[in-house]
Amino acid sequence: MKSAKFLFLLLVIPILFGCEEKHDQAGLDKFSQSQLIVWNRHLSEIIIRDIFTPPVASRIYSYPNIAAYEALAPAYPAYESLVNQYNGLSAIPQPDTTKEMYLPVSSIIAFSTVGKKLILDELKMEEYEAEYLGQLKQIGIREEVLENSIAYGRQVGEHILEWAKKDGYIETRALTRHVISAKPDTWQPTAPDYMPAIEPHWNKMRPFVMDSAAHYTPKLPTAFDSSATSDFYREAMETYTIVKNLDEEKQLIARFWDDNPNISHTKGHVTYFQQKLTPPGHWVSITSSAIRKNNLDMMEAAETYVMVTTALSDGFISCWDAKFKYNTIRPDTYIERYIDPDWDPILQTPPFPEFPSGHSVISAAAATVLTHKFGDSYAFVDSTQLAIGLPVRKFNSFNEAAYEVGESRIYGGIHFRPACDLGAEQGKAVGNHIVAKLRTRKAAQTAKL
Repeated sequence: MKSAKFLFLLLVIPILFGCEEKHDQAGLDKFSQSQLIVWNRHLSEIIIRDIFTPPVASRIYSYPNIAAYEALAPAYPAYESLVNQYNGLSAIPQPDTTKEMYLPVSSIIAFSTVGKKLILDELKMEEYEAEYLGQLKQIGIREEVLENSIAYGRQVGEHILEWAKKDGYIETRALTRHVISAKPDTWQPTAPDYMPAIEPHWNKMRPFVMDSAAHYTPKLPTAFDSSATSDFYREAMETYTIVKNLDEEKQLIARFWDDNPNISHTKGHVTYFQQKLTPPGHWVSITSSAIRKNNLDMMEAAETYVMVTTALSDGFISCWDAKFKYNTIRPDTYIERYIDPDWDPILQTPPFPEFPSGHSVISAAAATVLTHKFGDSYAFVDSTQLAIGLPVRKFNSFNEAAYEVGESRIYGGIHFRPACDLGAEQGKAVGNHIVAKLRTRKAAQTAKL
């Protein structure tokens, strides 16, 4: 609702406040409009430093944005609560209408309250919150309004945290590691770190909107075969040949979409690690850019973040269910074993099975939601990787960017083509499911996000 003003919830007779307490309504509104962009950036910075895996990062992005949405929604009658739309989410506490509140503040406090319990560096989140509250006071907000708004934001945040506790995450921390098989067609740890598989039990997580982790399964991967006349060997040769003949542009594409959160580098006897944005963090960055470019109000921004982060989270749950079901060998292992023992991929191979491509799944899911929101011809510039010294890339649509993600995994030497193509189909199905099932606007509103 472009014309909506942020609501002061007050159903009692208005009072004339003394002039000694400054209150700048216009300044607060202007400041608040961009705050969800700011706070999602804060969250990304902490996720990078805390080195969370991509599936865990998707969860960390989802819950704070849902909390922010729910705390702000009472100020916008055209918007629906997400209660009973998300699996297991019960009625959200509503604001006390006898108290004056500024719900944009409640929204950010709800975001912060949830976010700091999902990360490791709680102190940094508290610093961000203190800075935010200081900025509000500098602009001008009545103390009673601020206190009421903070209290309501905390209440919503705690409710979302109680819901999050029941999603299976805590239980999966105590489950056993993935058992490596001796069968020749299965995933094996890869160089340089030979790490164990990450999150082998992610399919036990409660999906946000899907009925189950197996709600959308990809088409079957190509049957493993080591013979030089087989389809599987041909697919391996495609990856091998592409990597051997990469031009500068394809190398750049591979690195632009790498999004491996923890790359190791070895010089002599010293190994050090480089922390980077995760795949879900990359798509949150793209989402933030679109929100900023379209000058969305805070409620519409909250809605957009909710839709995208839900698609990312359910995309990972869906993908990880298939990954450990098929347990497919990586190109690094297959090519060195059957084609060229001296071959190396361009990118470090992530520590989990090959099929389907996780980045392809979640990128297609996010692109589907963003296309529904902004249209199928939305041109944009992705400047996400400027922070690590890579130039911007330009795209004519979100789907074009998602397609390039799939190609990048082949250019990088970490996937075979079916994992990318069929993974994209799986992700699109997840994204369409989110769009169909997650209703953010009331029936009288337009069907578009």
